[in-house]
Amino acid sequence: MTEPQTEIRERIFLKTREKFAAAGYGKTSMDKIAGELGMSKKTLYKFFPTKLKLAEMLVEQVLAEINRRCDAILASPLPAVEKLLRIVQMLIEQQRGFVTKTLLESLRSHLPHLWQRIEAFRRERMHKNLEIILAQGKRDGTVRTDFNHDLFFYFLFGAINEGINPETLIHSSYSMPEALSALFDIFMNGTLTAKGREQYQKLKAANLALK
Repeated sequence: MTEPQTEIRERIFLKTREKFAAAGYGKTSMDKIAGELGMSKKTLYKFFPTKLKLAEMLVEQVLAEINRRCDAILASPLPAVEKLLRIVQMLIEQQRGFVTKTLLESLRSHLPHLWQRIEAFRRERMHKNLEIILAQGKRDGTVRTDFNHDLFFYFLFGAINEGINPETLIHSSYSMPEALSALFDIFMNGTLTAKGREQYQKLKAANLALK
């Protein structure tokens, strides 16, 4: 029975994610990907004519998956604080499995246009998530109403750009998941009301912590 083309593409994407995360773009050849998948290079090139095209389409698939999962969480009936925690956890899972230090260094060296694409997406997606969550939190009394939104986003994105950029992460002793966890813990605790902080602590105690 012939394997459907969609399943073949998905297997290629999964293997490429694994190889890029472990070895980086530069040290991952189409030969290695094809060999580990047990397929010919001819078959691999039928789906992706170049390694660059494969990398670009893989990144777009990952970003589309993040969009889908974020939108599903935002549309759910969960409290605002829990939505935030679930979104950050999801992003941490994605980054543990794909956006490793090895990959970051590889993107910086070989594919700066893809890093710029990821950076632009991250900023836009995060802004959208927080706008919706903060608005809901204000309505349900878990987010303070007496803080300046513009300043909040300015300082948050400034901290992200300084602490979670490729150059910093490549040479730091902490990982991107650790940086994200600490950053959101600091910033979001500053925006929550007493009710919101109580919810946050209960969720952490129930193992929905940022980890």
